[in-house]
Amino acid sequence: MTPRGTQRAWLELDPAAIAANVAEVRRVAGPSLTAVVKADGYGHGAATVAHAALGAGARAVAVATPQAAHTLRAAGVTAPIQVLGAVLDEELELALAADAQLTVHAPRDVKRYAALARHRERPLDVHVMVDVGMHRHGVAPTQALVALRACRGPLRPVGLMTHLPCAADAALDTTRAQVGTFRRVVADAAVAGVLPEQVHAAASCALFRLPEARFNHVRSGIALVGLDPGGRIAASGARLTPALSLRAKVVGIKRVARGAQAGYSGRWTAPRDSVLAIVGIGYGDGLPYTLTGRGAEVLLGGRRCPLVGSVMMDYVLVDVTDAPGVGPGDVATFAGRAGELRIPLEEQASKADLIPYALVCSLGAHLRREVQSSAAIRLVA
Repeated sequence: MTPRGTQRAWLELDPAAIAANVAEVRRVAGPSLTAVVKADGYGHGAATVAHAALGAGARAVAVATPQAAHTLRAAGVTAPIQVLGAVLDEELELALAADAQLTVHAPRDVKRYAALARHRERPLDVHVMVDVGMHRHGVAPTQALVALRACRGPLRPVGLMTHLPCAADAALDTTRAQVGTFRRVVADAAVAGVLPEQVHAAASCALFRLPEARFNHVRSGIALVGLDPGGRIAASGARLTPALSLRAKVVGIKRVARGAQAGYSGRWTAPRDSVLAIVGIGYGDGLPYTLTGRGAEVLLGGRRCPLVGSVMMDYVLVDVTDAPGVGPGDVATFAGRAGELRIPLEEQASKADLIPYALVCSLGAHLRREVQSSAAIRLVA
């Protein structure tokens, strides 16, 4: 492990922000919450996000794969873990070892999961997914009761769920229609006496924007780490706290004359005598190459300073002509807060023509995380 303080670029994660976001979700949608920590907690670190969310009142966590569930168990997570995605035959034993709740997406899942439950000689908790329009996972609404009735004996249906794929869109007509479809399934299941305890449809955007989608349980992932794609959550009146900051150190200073070209292919021409900071982060660290020439800025020297030239494999150039005194070892903030200034990660994602999910997952796959605590900051691989 790289000794603390020697890394050039890193992510800082604030568990207190996650706890605050859990409190906001529970204030709006009620206490029954599953914290979704797919893709290594959306690049934030699945174990750290899970522990922070559970400590703040989440009842369960959810992941995409049995491998992720197994990793969380190894990290000390004892709460229920739901595997949201499809499970391959060769992954069943791993799901069993992780004591995971599985999600029924098709009739064949009932047979496979029942065999798994008989193998371990005790009931297996499952959620039945209803496909209301995503066409990725789930049984058709007309087959939901069949699936629920089939989940008997070695299987114990604890959840009936759906996913609302258009909940972050500006218009909500499609999502309202999909909620209506799911609501009819819920009503039919109740009449038939096969309605599970948990009924959940709303993920982060829907739980804030559509009260009718909350039912008695909600799932949240991106909102728990304080991200708000498109600003839809803020527009609902909710207040989220970003949990992640992206920082990198200045490794050198270069003075260039007016008219000099900088970076690969000379993509930037100095409009005046200029001072450039060479910052130790690049696309090899997950910083998008598509930030090249898009007007991105970073916080450095107490100012917003433009990123100029091309994003290189290990470096970027930042124009610090108007931020005198910047030197090697100073810290540039690409997302997060520095003093009174702040750059949202969503802003950088937009500049790079990416959704925030894609940007933060890429960064999380490359960079180490410094997890803040009241006592100290510790490095997490």
